[in-house]
Amino acid sequence: MDQNVILVETVPLEFDLESLGCRLRIRPGQTKFMDRLSRLAEEAARVARPKAVARLCGLTILDEENVQVGEVTFSSPLLRQKMDGLERAFPYLASEGTELADWSLSLSSSLEQVFASALREVAVQQAENLLERTLLERYGIAQVSAMNPGSLKVWSLEEQVLLFELAPLPEKLGVTLLPSLMMRPEYSVSGVFFQTDSKFYNCQLCPKKECPNRRTPSLVT
Repeated sequence: MDQNVILVETVPLEFDLESLGCRLRIRPGQTKFMDRLSRLAEEAARVARPKAVARLCGLTILDEENVQVGEVTFSSPLLRQKMDGLERAFPYLASEGTELADWSLSLSSSLEQVFASALREVAVQQAENLLERTLLERYGIAQVSAMNPGSLKVWSLEEQVLLFELAPLPEKLGVTLLPSLMMRPEYSVSGVFFQTDSKFYNCQLCPKKECPNRRTPSLVT
């Protein structure tokens, strides 16, 4: 495998049932629902094979709106701003894996589907987090941030196509880019990691203040 590629194939899943219960609005004393969530978490951990991959690419600032990463040119003034002064970037993919997606389809009740969606989201988040930690260790970087096409208006979802030209081994992850520019399995994420002194989250520029996935307060007033 290319020495500039990082592939994470073993992700030890840990489900915080208390946190998931709060997120799913399971009230204290609703033991029947918590028991069902616990059972599904055990099943999910048994079948899930989340994976993630990243590639080291050279980076060139072209102008005020465009940056060249590897062989492609991305157009986003915010991406260009955040990558100012850098010489490398890391396009990446992370996914829940086809196994977990197929398992979720076997669930018959709508309630279990809702619970499974929360578990699937945790799986891809943990794969992405492990990839980030692995990248930091391999390249001796103190901190990286990430941007994802389509997460903000300032980086169009249409550039997902370009990202897939750079992100290695999508077939290894079982990830397919659909004509809609969404990905399959559904709980997959694509983006670019880049070295940064100040941690940046897309959430900082997102006005959806009540979003359950928010990682930091919004700076949008």
